[in-house]
Amino acid sequence: GPISGTLPAGRVLVGTSEAAPPCEAPLGFGAPGRRLESSDVVVLFRTVPSPIEIGQHFTVEALVCPTPPLGAAAGFMVDARMPEHRHGMNYRARVFRKPDGIYVAEGLLFHMPGRWDLTFDLVTGNTTQRLASTLRVE
Repeated sequence: GPISGTLPAGRVLVGTSEAAPPCEAPLGFGAPGRRLESSDVVVLFRTVPSPIEIGQHFTVEALVCPTPPLGAAAGFMVDARMPEHRHGMNYRARVFRKPDGIYVAEGLLFHMPGRWDLTFDLVTGNTTQRLASTLRVE
């Protein structure tokens, strides 16, 4: 018959209780205002192009530390709103994860100048964390 067995106690959770590894940011990530932190996660991001141009599509690239397991890309969303005008973008970003673990949100567009709150939603298990960065686009 099939052989069944269990892992020795403690083997399943190796590494999860250790301190999160330092977030090593590639060039251009985590510049001032481009690093967001909560109690257990750090998001470093950059925009391409930088600065963002009004009425032009742009891309957000983000690094999440500690890195979520592969397959967790569905749990990462990027959006933006104008709080002073109470509306969001006219476009929904397409988010995917590159093999190096960097998330890419394509197709964002700010259609008017002013203050935009760029939001990152990270879904892990049953919890959603929202981290936001305020961008002023002229």
